[in-house]
Amino acid sequence: MKKIILLIFLFIAGCDNIQNNNPNVKKSSSNICHEKGSQYYKQTKKYVSYSTIEDCLNSGGRLPR
Repeated sequence: MKKIILLIFLFIAGCDNIQNNNPNVKKSSSNICHEKGSQYYKQTKKYVSYSTIEDCLNSGGRLPR
C-alpha cells in the first residue's frame, strides 16, 4: 500500500512539473526566489516552481540581494 501511495505522489509531482514549464517564481537550489522578469530568472535551471513570491518565501526561500 505504501508503494502505491508513493507512486501516486511521484506521478502527481511529475505532472505538476510538466505543466509548469514557465512558473511565476523559481526557487533555486540555493533557496533564492527569482520572479519572472528578474535578472537571474532565465538562468535558473534547477528550481522548485511557485505561483507567488510569498509562497516561495514561506517555503524557506529568500529574495536576491
